[in-house]
Amino acid sequence: MSPFPLRRRAAALLGALAALLLVAGCGGPGTDEVQQPADGAFPVTIQHSQGTTEIPKRPERVIALGYTDVDPLLALDVIPVAMRPWGPTDGPGSWAKDRLRGAKPYLFATQGDVDLEKVASLQPDLIVAVNAAVDESLYQRLSAVAPTIVRPEGVPDYGTPWQDATRIIGKAVGKSEQAEKLVTDTQARIDQVAAQHPEFAKATGAVVLINPQGGYWPYTRNDARGQFMDGLGIKLPAGVQQLDDGKRFYVDLSPEKTSLLESDVLVVIDQKGNSQGLANDPLFQRLEVTKRGDVIILPHMEAGIELAHNTVLSIPHSLDTIAPMIAEKLADN
Repeated sequence: MSPFPLRRRAAALLGALAALLLVAGCGGPGTDEVQQPADGAFPVTIQHSQGTTEIPKRPERVIALGYTDVDPLLALDVIPVAMRPWGPTDGPGSWAKDRLRGAKPYLFATQGDVDLEKVASLQPDLIVAVNAAVDESLYQRLSAVAPTIVRPEGVPDYGTPWQDATRIIGKAVGKSEQAEKLVTDTQARIDQVAAQHPEFAKATGAVVLINPQGGYWPYTRNDARGQFMDGLGIKLPAGVQQLDDGKRFYVDLSPEKTSLLESDVLVVIDQKGNSQGLANDPLFQRLEVTKRGDVIILPHMEAGIELAHNTVLSIPHSLDTIAPMIAEKLADN
């Protein structure tokens, strides 16, 4: 047999190997991208209520303008350079602070307009404003600074469910697979707690804020607090459900409609001690849920803010701290 065919095959194999080495050494993807071939490819396109945003490369300087957007970012090991905290806090909630690893993001004011000059000075390459109110004008101004993502189409301001927020933010930072695992694991924890307490699925209840002008504001499924209760299987009282038009975060109950709060359990968020007035409200005291002692009072700082987050980081903490309180009240119902 002639040696030439063998030589040709050997040369072809050597040539192919050299080509592979050349691709790996010159012009190939970075180390991180090689390790994550199915997750982390850019550019990434995000569709949302203001249109479409293209993120050309993996973000390195992220601003979290949505009140709870910092949580999914930290859960995805992305530490933002700035954030907008919910209320007078010094950063993320206690359930998330350790994930900062000592970093101190700039804190925007909770109330008022966004300081666009400060946003620009931070030189972000991604602005996350999913759990926020961003109209077309603000979106255009933010987008002029950096790629900006906002709530999905068809979802009200501040009403993006935690699952969607996690997935959107995960895709934007090139970590869709990690985001999906966070969603799966968090849902599994919710399902586990609900299964341990079948009484939840038979119960009615609400998270309630006291109207300083009189009356009460029970939160609906458009709000994170209502979503937490619904996730456990606890439904709004029938009278509140009838007044829920599906467009608002809460139902405004005037004092004479206090009876509509009648349910198996109520979680009242105390703001600056205003829950002390419940003892002097004859209509609230007339409720059977009050007479049974099945009203839970939670301080606004920090348990109330925790419920208002309802994220992949806060939910496990709420399941460990707040869900047992609810279970205790429902145990004898």
